[in-house]
Amino acid sequence: MSVWSDCNAKQSFGIAKCNFDQDTKPHRLNLDVGDAVIILKATTHWYYGYKQKEKQTRGIFPKSYVHLCEFNIVNGEYCIRRTDIVEEITKVLLEWGGIAKSYFLSTNEKFQVIRPKMNELNNNRAALISGNLPLDEMRKVKLQATAQIDTGNKLLGLDMVVRDESGDILDTNAICTTELYENHVHALERIKKANSLTGDRERTRGFNKYSHNILLHVNAFVCKFQEDSDLLFTLFNGETHKPISENYVVKWSRTGIARDIDQFDNNRVLFTDLSRNDLNISKIYLVCFAIRIGSMEVKDSTDSKRTSMNIANSVLTAASRKHSQLSVNSNGSSGSASEYMMRRPFGVACKDLTSIISKPEDHRNNLDLPFIMCEKDTLDGTLRKLIANKDIGKIESKMAVTFEVLRGDIKQIKEDFPRLVHTNVPVARKMGFPEVILPGDVRNDLYLTICSGEFARIAKTSEKNVEVTVCVVNEYGVQMSGVMSIGAGHPPIDDYKSVVYYHDDKPKWQETFKIHLPIEEFKVCHLRFTLKHRSSNEQKDRSEKPFGLSYVRLMQANGTTITQGQHILAVYKIDPKKYDKLVAKSYLELPATKAELLGTKPPTGGLSLLPKDQLCIDVNLCSTKLTQSVSLLGLLHWSAHKETLEQSLNALANVPGEEVVKFLQDILDALFNILVENDHHEKYDQLVFMSIIHLIETVSDLKYQHFLTVLDVYINESFSATLAYTKLMDVLQRNISDAITPSEKSADGIEHEESTAVRRLYKTTRYLHYVMKFVIRSRVLYAAMNCNNDYVDFATRLQELLKMFINMIGCPSNQLKSEGALLKNLHIIATDLMEVFDPVDLSTLIVEILEKFPPRRLTQSKMGCIKDFVETKLFALPNCRAILLPVFCKHIKDHLESKEEGDSKTDIWQQEKNLSKAAKVLGQKKSQLHTRETTANKKIAECINIMNNILKLLYRSDVGPTHNDVRDIMIKLLRSVMKAAHSLDRDVDVVGQFFAIMLGILQRMDAQHYKYFVNDLHQQGELKDFVIEILLVFEELVSPHQKAVFPRDWMDMIMHQNTVILGALQQLSMVVTDYFLCPVFDKQIWSNFFQCSIAFLVQSPLQLNDFNDNKRQIVFARYRDIRKDTAKEIRKMWFQLGKHKPKFVPQLVEPILEMSMIPETELRRETIPIFFDMMQCEYYSSRLEQESYGDTKHNNAHHKGNFSEFKTAMIEKLDILIGAGKGDTEYKELFKKIMLEHCAAHCTLNVDGSSFVSMVTKLMDKLLEYRCIIQDESKENRMACTFSLLQFYSEVDLKEMYIRYVYKLRDLHMEFDNYTEAAFTLKLHTELLQWNDTELSPQLRSHLFGSCRTHRELKEALYYEIMDYFDKGKQWECAIDMCKVLAQQYEEEIFDYIKLSELLKRMAQFFEKILKELRHTSEYFRVCFYGLGFPRLLQNKVYIFRGKEYERHSDFCSRMLVQHPQAELMQTLEAPGEDITNSDGQYIQVNKVEPIMDAAFAKFNEKIISNEIVKYFTSNNVEKFRFSRPFRDSTGGGGMDDVLNLWLERTELFTQFRLPGILRWFPVVDTHTFKISPLERAVEIMKDTNRDIRQLVILYQSDESLHINQLSMKLNGIVDPAVMGGFAKYEEAFLTDEYLEQHPDDKELVEELKELIALQIPLLNIAIRLHRQKAPDSLKALQDHLEGCFADMKHHVETCYGRKSCDLKIDRDSVVMRRTNSYLPTLFDNGNNRLSETSMGSSDSGLSKSTFLPRPPTNSIKSTLASLSFNTRPSLGNTPSTKGSKYKDKTPSKRRSMKKDRDTLSLPVANCQWYTPPLSTINSTPEKEINTSVNSLASASNSSFGGQKTPDPRVLTEELTPKRPLRSEKEKERRLSRPASIATPTASIKNFADTRSLSEGSNRNSVETTDSTSEEDLRPPPLPAKTRDSTDFSSLTHSLDWNPNGYSMLSNVSINTSNIISSMTTTMTKTSITNTSYEYVEATNFSIDPSKPRPPTPPPKPSRHSKHIP
Repeated sequence: MSVWSDCNAKQSFGIAKCNFDQDTKPHRLNLDVGDAVIILKATTHWYYGYKQKEKQTRGIFPKSYVHLCEFNIVNGEYCIRRTDIVEEITKVLLEWGGIAKSYFLSTNEKFQVIRPKMNELNNNRAALISGNLPLDEMRKVKLQATAQIDTGNKLLGLDMVVRDESGDILDTNAICTTELYENHVHALERIKKANSLTGDRERTRGFNKYSHNILLHVNAFVCKFQEDSDLLFTLFNGETHKPISENYVVKWSRTGIARDIDQFDNNRVLFTDLSRNDLNISKIYLVCFAIRIGSMEVKDSTDSKRTSMNIANSVLTAASRKHSQLSVNSNGSSGSASEYMMRRPFGVACKDLTSIISKPEDHRNNLDLPFIMCEKDTLDGTLRKLIANKDIGKIESKMAVTFEVLRGDIKQIKEDFPRLVHTNVPVARKMGFPEVILPGDVRNDLYLTICSGEFARIAKTSEKNVEVTVCVVNEYGVQMSGVMSIGAGHPPIDDYKSVVYYHDDKPKWQETFKIHLPIEEFKVCHLRFTLKHRSSNEQKDRSEKPFGLSYVRLMQANGTTITQGQHILAVYKIDPKKYDKLVAKSYLELPATKAELLGTKPPTGGLSLLPKDQLCIDVNLCSTKLTQSVSLLGLLHWSAHKETLEQSLNALANVPGEEVVKFLQDILDALFNILVENDHHEKYDQLVFMSIIHLIETVSDLKYQHFLTVLDVYINESFSATLAYTKLMDVLQRNISDAITPSEKSADGIEHEESTAVRRLYKTTRYLHYVMKFVIRSRVLYAAMNCNNDYVDFATRLQELLKMFINMIGCPSNQLKSEGALLKNLHIIATDLMEVFDPVDLSTLIVEILEKFPPRRLTQSKMGCIKDFVETKLFALPNCRAILLPVFCKHIKDHLESKEEGDSKTDIWQQEKNLSKAAKVLGQKKSQLHTRETTANKKIAECINIMNNILKLLYRSDVGPTHNDVRDIMIKLLRSVMKAAHSLDRDVDVVGQFFAIMLGILQRMDAQHYKYFVNDLHQQGELKDFVIEILLVFEELVSPHQKAVFPRDWMDMIMHQNTVILGALQQLSMVVTDYFLCPVFDKQIWSNFFQCSIAFLVQSPLQLNDFNDNKRQIVFARYRDIRKDTAKEIRKMWFQLGKHKPKFVPQLVEPILEMSMIPETELRRETIPIFFDMMQCEYYSSRLEQESYGDTKHNNAHHKGNFSEFKTAMIEKLDILIGAGKGDTEYKELFKKIMLEHCAAHCTLNVDGSSFVSMVTKLMDKLLEYRCIIQDESKENRMACTFSLLQFYSEVDLKEMYIRYVYKLRDLHMEFDNYTEAAFTLKLHTELLQWNDTELSPQLRSHLFGSCRTHRELKEALYYEIMDYFDKGKQWECAIDMCKVLAQQYEEEIFDYIKLSELLKRMAQFFEKILKELRHTSEYFRVCFYGLGFPRLLQNKVYIFRGKEYERHSDFCSRMLVQHPQAELMQTLEAPGEDITNSDGQYIQVNKVEPIMDAAFAKFNEKIISNEIVKYFTSNNVEKFRFSRPFRDSTGGGGMDDVLNLWLERTELFTQFRLPGILRWFPVVDTHTFKISPLERAVEIMKDTNRDIRQLVILYQSDESLHINQLSMKLNGIVDPAVMGGFAKYEEAFLTDEYLEQHPDDKELVEELKELIALQIPLLNIAIRLHRQKAPDSLKALQDHLEGCFADMKHHVETCYGRKSCDLKIDRDSVVMRRTNSYLPTLFDNGNNRLSETSMGSSDSGLSKSTFLPRPPTNSIKSTLASLSFNTRPSLGNTPSTKGSKYKDKTPSKRRSMKKDRDTLSLPVANCQWYTPPLSTINSTPEKEINTSVNSLASASNSSFGGQKTPDPRVLTEELTPKRPLRSEKEKERRLSRPASIATPTASIKNFADTRSLSEGSNRNSVETTDSTSEEDLRPPPLPAKTRDSTDFSSLTHSLDWNPNGYSMLSNVSINTSNIISSMTTTMTKTSITNTSYEYVEATNFSIDPSKPRPPTPPPKPSRHSKHIP
């Protein structure tokens, strides 16, 4: 049995490394790879625990499946313990991942940049986790990762991370503000560098600018090799024709590879110590001298050309290996005596490096060095030829090398480029000193050049083959071994053998080699030159002996080394028999050079002078130990030559610097010995002192600056002159005294002595700090020896010396240079003096020195001195700092506020502002503009630098107490820094540093500091100014309206700033309470405090809820949520106001409201109660201005009793803040809860307060809804929300907010071109204005007319704007009303007749537009929004919408569905159940409604006026609408299709406001539904018919130009009703005794119906008589037929119902009147005129909408006329642009829209009954009531009178078919099942009595169903202007059944085409339309030829947009 045990801490966390899935077994915990598991218990092979993501599920899992990890617990979660950088990379990748995903989805170009960074970061993380990296590599990877993180954060706009140099994140709480700012600046620079890094990261390091190096790699040498060679590479100066560097030797074998195994594939060298001057030589070359090692003559070889390419492919054979290891030296010597070797010239290669060095990055590949053979020339001559590029011929050989320039010293290069420069790379040094000589660089190199020789022939007949052998021999004649070097890469040699030139008595070698000897050997050694002839015969050569000898000593007799330059040596002939080479003295006694011979020929044993022979050499000594200066040696050995001491001291100034630094310590020892030991003080002390100054000056030179450390080491360790300090101090005092004491002038007035003393003093003060180091060190040594017994004397003398400096500053003579030098070195002197002088006394003396300077003298030097002092040890001592800091602060303050040294008025902030403006004008960055470095710039930089250093110092923990120091800085500098920071433009670079300093000072201030500071300011009377200043600075620092001081991504800096500001505000709150509350209350201070505090609280960097999780955790961990503390402070301050609270009630509402909306629950709970307190304060405040809040406690009668100001402010500010995105539903609920609790607990404010809270809650609800919907795509929702708020502000009577939303609504309307609604909206503003000259209050102003100042001006401007909108919206009637109001003002009030005349002209234009311009009447739709898925303002509500122009029902439905894409369109008009209304879905129900004209416009009835005038009022200014649904009721008797059973369900709706109005829709507020009986419907239809006849008569009497066609058809349809039966149907149904018996209550209606039938007869009589007058002869047959039928009808009616009369009369002398731009209303269908006009049909126009498919809205006029066989002929000037075509298909032909047709034709939309059954559109209009005659007229005129131009007349060209095929029974049943209509009667019996058939009510619930049976049901709305060139005949009043009898009567009828196509769609009222047109219409007749075959009548077409609805 397994035993489970608890796990130890190290085993309690792990990561699953494999999937584990065993669901089938119990107690198993399934694991996926990567799951983090917490282990609770363990057994042998199993763990028990749970997954971190699923803590509730626990189980067991195998141990082998889990990898245990070390962990940390963070916020209760287990996290793998990793290094900080790994954790940072992990968090960064998670954060970047989400952003990268969003970039990818939005195709942001930054995705391609951030993706590789993420991949690289992931790779770095893997490398760091692996643990396989060494420390240096890990450090490198870490820096690479941090660079990627920083650049990526910058790219993504994330916060910048502040790091140290190693890449670790800084602890921002452990450093001061100024240091934090500097770290941010450095981080920014680091990111810029990382972004600009191109690949070589190491190039960004700071290299030593004085050291340059060239790395050379020899890759290949392409040439024919017969023998081994030495390749000597060197850098060569083309100007002087001398080498620059040592040689680099490559031993090249005859096989084409390196002879030395160490150089095998490693032929590289580093040329070092090159200076800038070396690299800037005009011509610098890389030269290679190739020297053959072998015999005199080249041996023939069968080897072909060899190259170094063999290196990679060849393998050294055993023989070659043996040969490569032979001791074959470059000097020709061999390890075997039998070998015959010599050095012979081979060739030279050369390459110009000048351009390559300037741009080394362009030459990283191989460089080819052309190589030429020497042939018979010397190496030097060949080089000259190659450089000159003359006579070199074709170059076939070359060398390939790689070349790279490296900058830095050797140590740095080896660290940075270990791959290139490893340990065994040879170094070739420059043959001279580098630009900077390092103290540890010990050299003793002698570079010897064998230049040339001249050798006379003695016994030989030919020239010699001279070989020079050089060796170093000591005084005993012993040769020194291993002291020579041919070059780098070659081991040391014992002797050097020159190149042998064949048969040359005057060889020019120019060979250089190095001699390196120890110092002690150098003095006793000499060089021996042995001359030998080398024979070309090997046997002879072996027997050859040296023929000559020369020598030269390395050290001269005076102790100096051999001099630089050339030396011509004498050559002595060697007698082999007498010469003993081991005895050196034998020739050392001889003259060495030609110059020493002086014409003599001294003999010696075995040596004799060769007078004609000579050897020329050149010496170049590079030694830091040996000198060639005689003066220097004289000084060093002064004790032996005291007589020349003065001369030696004076000569020291002429010794080269190289010699001085080499012997620096020895010279100093000698000088101080002279100073102490000499007996002539007056003579030598000054000389020695100035010599010491000269030494210091030399060492301080840039070239030798590294020797300053040697000087320091000497002073601290080697210096031992204990008595020197007294001498030095005496000389110092004497120099100062001589300089400041005036001397007598010479005769010419020149002060010679004074100028010398002044110069000497300047030199002394310039290097005074080193002089004082000697003084102090000497005193320390002396005090150590004498126990510091005479300290008092020394201190006194030192004080006297310092007093002398003070006297120097106060001297009236010009000592500016000396004073400046003193200030520059004073801090160093003071630091050193601390060792021997009391620091406090020293500080006092320093202060005296600084204070001694006049105010405007050496200001910058003083500031530099102060800056340096801040960094000294002296300033770090608290006691000294107490003396120094106040003075420093005083100088800083004076410097900041000064106007000196050319600063004048152009200080830095003014200059920077001007520069910023110039940059904006020029469109450039400010940094691109060239600016002069002004004094002000330097001044600000100096002050900032000093203050930064002071604050850094005070933040350290090792400087003692700093409380008083902070106090001094606060008193002296805080206000100056604040003013400077506040004054600077935010674009100035230093503004951030100023604010950082200010924050740094505040950071160090505690409560005691504030108390002391406030007391100080209060005593000076400046406390108020300070508080205002600092609050203003804080407010601007956090204000989003100001440019940020610190960039937004400096999160640490900004949060640190906020922490400091919070601490300051907490201290300031106590100051404000203590000093500005009582006894004198200062409102400004308190107001500023509240504004600043709240602005600080609501700033975006503090809103943690807006941050991502990672940033929120970081901010909360480092800085916590400081908003709560701020809110508590504000709340505390508010309640401390006491009686002064009412003074802030309206003012502080907005800021506190904004504060309370911060989404932090605890903060909200703290701040919301302030609102109740504000409400209470205003309520109890006094109504009398002279009384205060406290007085009301004694006089309750003076209570204000309301809180209107608070209420108004609250409402206004809520609107602003919620609109800006603040606040949420949670805030609304919390506000309501807290406020209601307070109100309920208050007895007085219980009612009013609760009401106010409810009102505000309602407002917040609306504003939140508005904010949510205002961005919605649905314009209706946006407008509805705006309207809702508009209503709210109207209710609460807030004019300013009301007007604001008026203009918001107006802007929305203008966005969608709703000009009419925009006008009505803008009109709301005018209602708030008066017609007087009262000054406008701010609440009533309009941003559209900002210049208007009075009510009248603004109202007049708004009226004109509204008129423009009405004009664009074609609401000219409304515009005229506005004109009338304005006209009254112009005429009766202000008497401005000029404006009146212009207004009346415009008014006339409006009247004219009413009659002449086309204007469409918008349709209205009822829209029901069911379901809770809609916005709250729409849920389960009904609206009436005003459609767009030419918008039909289907188009409107589509638009609704587009605006609500989730909604479903309901297909019936049935009211939905709760399953729909309470569902989460969206359901829309839409149907067309008919507007009911207001009863106020009944004045138009019975008047003869234009229909264009009337129709406006039928659909405008309406608030009542109706729609009807037909249904069948069989209880009336008869069949279901009988007219007795046709009922209507009519619904009337009342909107909240009239339409059109400020919206295109309004909610329905009341609905009334009732039924219309069949008899009532019959009465309505008869009234409409009589009204139409009457209107036709009036119309034809008014306009003689109208064609008779429409009148003919109308009369024919009534008197000969054919199928429909006319009113006979009504007689049969209602005018019977049985009906009255069954319906006795309908007696009045029956009588009214009889009356209407009887009244029709006189109307018909007049109409037929009128027809007779107007009918042409061709219609005589028709006229006879009409009169016959009418006679029968008249007889019947008069018999049954009596005779009636009519008020209409026929004017036989009718006048032809001009016709308006409208046409005769279409009263007839162009069909069978025998159809009954009065037959009754159903409201759906006789078509079952469930039966037929939709049809196009209109038929093409061209196709229709073509089907009628019309002949077209142009009318007055109008030519038709289309051709007729036969209509043989049911599908209408395609419409064409042309501007010309649109301009010439204005045709109504009509339905042709012959080919098109009447239509019932989906948006059919309801039936008109009996009393709405004008409405019918307007509806008809909408399509009939729409045009302005006369249409093209067309003539029938084809005879119409008089017959149609008989219908099948099935078709008859279908027709009978359709609802009856006027257009399509169901009765098929010709000439039947005037009755109407009824259809079944199966369509009752159809959305398209209405109650209208008028022709308006059948016609679609007019087409837009673009398609007015064609029309159809779908809106004709009747469907005419053509039959042979009826048609034969029309055989000779001529019909005017224009009247056919302009038929009216509705019946007419009694209103007559006056013809006022200025155009005459030419009547064009057409004939119908009955002989032609007639086309069959097609079956009826379905209604447009009809749908099958189950």
